Amino acid sequence: MVILFVFSALLISSYDFNMSGTNVNVGSISEDICPDDSIPSDFQTDICVIKGKILPDEGFSGSMLALDGIKPEHAIEVTSTLKDHIDFRFLSAGEDFEIALDKEKNIVSGFSYMPDPVTTHKLTRNEDGYLEYELIELPTDIRYRHVSGKIVSTLNQALNDAGVTPSVAAVAYGILECIVNFRSDARKGDQFTVFLEERYFNDVKLKGGKVLLASYDGKKTGYKVAYAYRDAENNSAFNAHYSRKGEALIRAALRLPVDKVHVTSSYGQRIHPVTGKKTFHYGVDYRGAVGDPVYTVANGVVTDTGYDPVSGKKITVRHDDGTKTVYYHLSSILVKKGQKVTSRQQIAKIGRTGRVTGPHLHFGVVDHRGKWVNPMKRKMIATPKLQGERYARFLVQMEEVDNLIKEHINNEKMLARYTLIGLGGNELF
Repeated sequence: MVILFVFSALLISSYDFNMSGTNVNVGSISEDICPDDSIPSDFQTDICVIKGKILPDEGFSGSMLALDGIKPEHAIEVTSTLKDHIDFRFLSAGEDFEIALDKEKNIVSGFSYMPDPVTTHKLTRNEDGYLEYELIELPTDIRYRHVSGKIVSTLNQALNDAGVTPSVAAVAYGILECIVNFRSDARKGDQFTVFLEERYFNDVKLKGGKVLLASYDGKKTGYKVAYAYRDAENNSAFNAHYSRKGEALIRAALRLPVDKVHVTSSYGQRIHPVTGKKTFHYGVDYRGAVGDPVYTVANGVVTDTGYDPVSGKKITVRHDDGTKTVYYHLSSILVKKGQKVTSRQQIAKIGRTGRVTGPHLHFGVVDHRGKWVNPMKRKMIATPKLQGERYARFLVQMEEVDNLIKEHINNEKMLARYTLIGLGGNELF
């Protein structure tokens, strides 16, 4: 089986969240508010508040260390506390944060990360001396938007003309790209539909949104449609878009190595939580509990199992195209060297062996040339097809989305009717 690596990855969750690798051009921003200045009411008057922004390709650690006065131990403590509460996949360049230090700048008194105007992830030093996490969310309104149109030049241009933001348009395009060959089959005049769920605060739309449905009706393609599936848990590996039959949009993609997707450390430069040094992290860390299942991501052969003081219990699998995947810090290994394995076969259990601060799976990918590559830039899905209870749940969700669309269209018609009557026009509906 040949592993298909898709660099223009459709997000598993259809939310419009960018990873820290987004190409927003944001410089290091540092604003110190120290005891002699006016202090925000959230902080005490004997501390210094330093403001910054998430930098491209840096995440929390690198973005904090780019600020004057921030030490590696500050970054380690903050990221170690946040990682259990925030999925680091969703950091976006340009987002705001503040770090509060004592007046000598030795101790972190608090930290606030504000990804949008209504959400604050806050850390406060408690009486026991530990940073304590609090999520603050202001109430928002959920609104739905039905966007449809015809292809004049390209789908991207059509989505842009319809007022869909580039990041949400990229998600919609990624969905439809999986079921329509735009290079050979798209034609001018073909129709598309995107149904969105968006959040508003004080009548202002917040960034992002869910693509609940994306469809394409073309002269050559016929009618194609995909729906968002939402599992019982928000971080379920099964949350993705599927056809009406429950088929995954990319059947040849890698399977996810875990059931629940929560990244605590991304691929790239970071401050190592144990050594305190800035090092390159050649993989992705998935949060998990000791004993949670670990799956292989594609058919292959186990080429190595073992243990070392850094990686702990580990497995290496070589796949049919020469790619290798590695699985570190395991609590138990369920396969043997030389054994053939199939896609999403359980091969181990998550642990905390080796040089770690807590239980997790370190997952890495080595390409056929022997070069480490970023797993987050590979399209990965949980299953080629929803089955059993999940497919039954999906059927209900598709019907709910169809009913929402009908209701939304009827409401738009009703609003248009009253507007025409108010303007002295004739009733056209």
